[in-house]
Amino acid sequence: MAMFKKSVSTLLLVLMALLAVGALTSTAIQMFGAFGRYSDSLETERLANADKAIFHGVLSLRNNRGDAQSALLGEDDPRAKLGAAEKAEQAGFDAIMAALSTVEFARRDELASTLKQRWSEAAPKFQLFYDEAKQPRGERKVERTAAWYDAVTKVIETANLASTAVSNRAWMNDPFIARMIQARRLAWQVRDRYGIQCSTLRPNVNSSKPLDETQKQTVAGWNGIVTAGWTGMDELLAAPDVTADLASAAKEARAKTNGVLKQIGELTKGFDGSGRPAMPAAEWNALCQSPFASIVAIANKALDQSIARAETVQQKALTNLIVQSLAFLLALAVTLAGVFVVRNRLMRPVRAILDAIARISARDYATPVPQSRYPDEFGTMAAALESLRESAATAERLGQERESQQALQLARSGTVDAACRSFDDTVQAVIQSVVASTKELDATATDVRSLVSESGSQTAAVSSAAEQATNNLETIAAATEELSASVGEISAQVQSSAREAREAVAQAEQTNATVEILDQTASRIGEVVKMINAIAGQTNLLALNATIEAARAGEAGRGFAVVAGEVKSLAAQTATATEEISRQVEEIQGATGQAVAAIRSIGGAISGIDEKMTAIAAAVEQQRAATTEISRNFQQAAQGTREVTDTIGSVARLNQETGNAGTVLSDSVKKMSADADRLRVAVEGFLGAVKTA
Repeated sequence: MAMFKKSVSTLLLVLMALLAVGALTSTAIQMFGAFGRYSDSLETERLANADKAIFHGVLSLRNNRGDAQSALLGEDDPRAKLGAAEKAEQAGFDAIMAALSTVEFARRDELASTLKQRWSEAAPKFQLFYDEAKQPRGERKVERTAAWYDAVTKVIETANLASTAVSNRAWMNDPFIARMIQARRLAWQVRDRYGIQCSTLRPNVNSSKPLDETQKQTVAGWNGIVTAGWTGMDELLAAPDVTADLASAAKEARAKTNGVLKQIGELTKGFDGSGRPAMPAAEWNALCQSPFASIVAIANKALDQSIARAETVQQKALTNLIVQSLAFLLALAVTLAGVFVVRNRLMRPVRAILDAIARISARDYATPVPQSRYPDEFGTMAAALESLRESAATAERLGQERESQQALQLARSGTVDAACRSFDDTVQAVIQSVVASTKELDATATDVRSLVSESGSQTAAVSSAAEQATNNLETIAAATEELSASVGEISAQVQSSAREAREAVAQAEQTNATVEILDQTASRIGEVVKMINAIAGQTNLLALNATIEAARAGEAGRGFAVVAGEVKSLAAQTATATEEISRQVEEIQGATGQAVAAIRSIGGAISGIDEKMTAIAAAVEQQRAATTEISRNFQQAAQGTREVTDTIGSVARLNQETGNAGTVLSDSVKKMSADADRLRVAVEGFLGAVKTA
């Protein structure tokens, strides 16, 4: 049963085989049944022919037995008739033995052996006829041949047993043949009892000896048997399938037999015991034999119809056998054709489809699906499977391309991730640097506020000195203009530094604005406090710290390094200018001469500042576009210095503004620190979004 669970086609083939076996078995049974009926019909025909041959053999023995007696008593020289009778007797026996050899029944061999034995005992006794025939006809006695008669009677009795066995065997094969056999038996019954009566009464007829009571009873019994035979014949011939000629022959034979029996009865009544023949032997023989032909005709017709029926049954059985054989061959051919069709139209396409499915399951999309030659369900399945194979092949190709793209995307993502990590590290470093710088700037702003106070007192002193040094005012103004130009240059550098800071933290607009405010504030501080030595020292320290942090930041800190260098240079110039201004203030306070010396000293300082600005400009020029900015910033610083000189009277007011600017600077630094924190958060969020994208 396991194989049926794995293969529907095998199950279908087995079911078809079972149906075919059933059909073949049924047709085979029908064929063998037809063959059996045909064999039975052949046997029936052989039995009917054998029964007819035995009947005629027995009839020959009976007839020739009477003929021999009649010839012995009625012929002067009966030897010729006796010889003919002897030969006929032998022929009848041979016919019986030949008929027995053609059929099979239970006691055939036993009966055949008994017949041979009894015939071997009876045949030599026929010599008694020849011996008795040597006597004059009047002296011949049939009684002296009784030994032969009894021996032949035994042969006839044994032959009758064989005939009964044969007819009984045929009786079972066909009802009509059974009725015909019964008709033949009844005819033989009439013939036998009637013939025995003739043979038994022959000596009485030859001597006119009256019948004794025993003979009368015997004759009456025989007549009763004859009557019973005719009665049975009437009942048998009343069947609807009995032919008219057989019924007519029976009617004719009965009339003749009854007529002869009536004559014999009248004759026996006239026996007077005179010893003379009541009727000549030939006449008696003719009288007795007159119904024989009609009685035997009944048996012959019945036997002939039995044989005809057997032949008809045989022909029908043969036809049925042929039909059943053809049906069996047709069933076999249909079975073989069904197996062929199932294998070629079902099992092979199913196997091909299963193999194709197995290949597709194994991802073998290169082998095409075999297509059916027939536009049936399997052809449709094969076409659909081929379409599926092509779709799967296309899907696999697209999948491989997608995997390649994914691999490239992964590689690109790795690169982006690495770049993001590098950018994150750089931005974090820059932000940390900015935060550190803002802390430094906050400290510087605090220092600026303290220095503003000191600057206020110094400015007052400068104002006093300026009033005392009126004659040197123009010189101081020129020096102040130069210093103002330097301060302007510092403002430009601070703006450049703000731009560089905006480039480093491009995503923080608030930081840019703060840097601009810081730049403007630094510019304003530069215009007011570049003369203050303490501010210059703090600025110099801040530039130094920024330079160190920019070096740590690497490439991203290059802009800060440039700006830090510029701030450092400007801080040095501012410190120098502050020293000059201080000296000028002291000289103004001291004396006009000292103011002149101070102005000269300021001029020298301004010249030194110019030289430094030139050196810075050359250095910046070597560092690409920054050189021009540095030169311009120096010029602006010099101009600022001149403006300081020109606006020395406003120093007091600007000192207050410088204090306020210091406060603003401190607030801006704090805001810049907060912006740096927001920048860090924004960068981290941006990088996180990039990494998860």
